[in-house]
Amino acid sequence: MKLTRIVIALGAGVLGALPIVGSAAEEVSISSLLREMLDRDQVARFPTQDFRLKQDSSYNRVSVAPEPPKNEPTGWFANNDYNTKPEHGRFIRIEKNQGREEFVLMEDEGPGAIVRTWMPWRKQTSGTTNAILRIYVDGHPEPVIEGNQFELFQGKGLVPFPLAHESLRSAVSFFPIPYAKGCKVTVSECPFFFQFTYREYDDEVPVKSFTMDDFEAARPLIDETCKSLLNPQDATEGKTFELFGTLAPNEERKVSMAEGVAAVRALSVKLADYSDPEITRKVVLKMSFDGKETVWCPIGDFFGCGIGLNPMQGWFRTVAEDGTMRSRWVMPYQKNATMSILNLSEKPVDVEARAITGEWTWSSESLYFHAQWRGQYPVPTRPFSDWNYVTIKGRGVYVGDTLTIMNPVEKWWGEGDERIYIDGEDFPSIFGTGTEDYYAYSWGGRSTDFYEHPFHAQPFCHKYNKLNRKTDSNERNTMGFSVETRSRALDTMPFGSSLQLDMEVWSGSDCEMGYQVGVYWYGDAETTSNRKPEPSEIPNVPELPAALTHPETATKGQAFDDAVGFEKLKVLSKPEGSKPELMSKGPANKQLHDQNLLLIRGAKVGDAIEFELPSQLPSAERLTLQAVQSFDLGVVQFSVNGKPSKKVDLFSPKPRASGPIILGDFEGVDGVHTIRVEVVGKNPKSRDTFIALDCILSGSAE
Repeated sequence: MKLTRIVIALGAGVLGALPIVGSAAEEVSISSLLREMLDRDQVARFPTQDFRLKQDSSYNRVSVAPEPPKNEPTGWFANNDYNTKPEHGRFIRIEKNQGREEFVLMEDEGPGAIVRTWMPWRKQTSGTTNAILRIYVDGHPEPVIEGNQFELFQGKGLVPFPLAHESLRSAVSFFPIPYAKGCKVTVSECPFFFQFTYREYDDEVPVKSFTMDDFEAARPLIDETCKSLLNPQDATEGKTFELFGTLAPNEERKVSMAEGVAAVRALSVKLADYSDPEITRKVVLKMSFDGKETVWCPIGDFFGCGIGLNPMQGWFRTVAEDGTMRSRWVMPYQKNATMSILNLSEKPVDVEARAITGEWTWSSESLYFHAQWRGQYPVPTRPFSDWNYVTIKGRGVYVGDTLTIMNPVEKWWGEGDERIYIDGEDFPSIFGTGTEDYYAYSWGGRSTDFYEHPFHAQPFCHKYNKLNRKTDSNERNTMGFSVETRSRALDTMPFGSSLQLDMEVWSGSDCEMGYQVGVYWYGDAETTSNRKPEPSEIPNVPELPAALTHPETATKGQAFDDAVGFEKLKVLSKPEGSKPELMSKGPANKQLHDQNLLLIRGAKVGDAIEFELPSQLPSAERLTLQAVQSFDLGVVQFSVNGKPSKKVDLFSPKPRASGPIILGDFEGVDGVHTIRVEVVGKNPKSRDTFIALDCILSGSAE
């Protein structure tokens, strides 16, 4: 028996005359779930028919409890999350049925509904299989669905696109399969990777089990749902509130919205210039509802495009090629709401922002929308660890996230599993099989291309997006930024007391990555999370590897032909007792602009050295430097003319040139620039906190 969760409803209501989807009077069915999928209002309420989201997957069964991080992926961090032979045992069991052998992948007792399935191609270049998938409901000996596992759920067979589709080397389905008494899913061959995500309802919830007759009867609604998902409509009726103007660096503009009970039903932001990809991180959206700030998120993470303008279309968000970013999240409030745009970049920003509010009937199930952000660089890949997206305390519903990864090497980075704990669980009820699997694709080392879907997308990877598609399907380079986004409709995650979402950090290389995530969730007024505004982390954007920024000069130093070596600059101040040393020999020197580097030995955390660089132009000029990375160097903060610029970890297992580090655009002060380099930390693997610098280049600001 399942533990029944009691929810006392004090009142209910929605916009217009639509019925409350999932109300106590309505039986859960194929049709009710399809209508719920399209009802954005329902996402903003705690479900009246309470459920918890669960998942059966092929995660490695040796992962039984969290353990101290290790340099070898064993136990909790084991990542062989697949089966290539039955002995691997990463499934529920093998059983005999009518003389045939079937592998049980998912099993649930009581009322529920499968709301998401994910199965990758067995071969990287071929989306074919002979495996027969069977879905049994309510203990009946005959399956209600039977067929080739890819043909069923790849958008070309039983379930039409986009309710099912072929993403990047995976078959993914969001078609709901309800059951009243239980469900079992089997496959005829040893399963590779798999995920079956399902709602587990309270025992008293009435559910009409899936039948093929009901499926055929729902065909018109299925077709209507597919058309709606592919053509999301923005709200146009209601009161419009606008924010226009030029924001100076560190300036914030705010607009108040309609007072009284209402809901934000559409929101858009457009900047005049996206030539600097980092602008989508450095311009922040803030929103408050009933006096509480619940949204503090860079616009790239809020709208799903990550670093840079990377167009994509989803059910809840769209980023257009002209730079208009639109949100369709419903955001209810009881008294008042405000929207702010904060410019944390070094340049003025021209911005247009609009919000449309409409009617809302507040009830005990109504929740406040939250969009929060976390960024961290560097994130070491050894020892293995879990990286927390968010931890929430109170009642609410988790509805999506956007992850941006900076990978400094070519090798694949995304084998880390999601682990999601609901309501204080000791073991996660959702244990995934890889970061790319969470975002609904597979074979990530090769899947470095754009794709989009109403509920998930990869807007950017390596150097490809919607406007620059990959042409060589055999390329396996995942260096640089990758942007992954997921929003939830039927697979939202309600929680009564808490939710914790961790993503395992996993890379094939021992390196330092950059992580940033925007998370979206709804909660009561009293619900809190561990995510707070981090304006100091906003400028800490990881530099692209030199092989991407200057591929033709990545190992020759030619990008700095006109640069000035730091050894030639006037030293204004330095750590007491230290003596900068010129070094002309070493493994990295051939990568430097003049094969020399300046080393400051003995520098400790808090120490700084300042240089004077004569201005070359009367107006703003772009300053770019190259440092050296090695096994005994620290984490340093660069500043120009008193303004913090980039924070960079100079540790590397082997000596190498850092590649271009763009400090930004600056005007000289009395004809000079003051370059400050301060030691602010130490990589755990570094032997010391020394500083090593190569050269600095000034040029016209772009």
